[in-house]
Amino acid sequence: MTKYPVNAKNILKVGFDEEKEILEIEFKLNVIHHYFNVPIDEFVAFMKASDSEEFYFNYIQCHYHFDIF
Repeated sequence: MTKYPVNAKNILKVGFDEEKEILEIEFKLNVIHHYFNVPIDEFVAFMKASDSEEFYFNYIQCHYHFDIF
């Protein structure tokens, strides 16, 4: 999975596994969340968002099941 840096206060990198529909978010506190069943369109919108953290809080955090690593 390729990970991309984002310009955000608390998010370091974001990656996406298109085959498994897993969105990976690496936070600056060395915590990684895997969000499941995320459509590719949601990942693209996340990467294009002018405010990554606002997008995360509004469209990702409470909308998809996740595991913490």
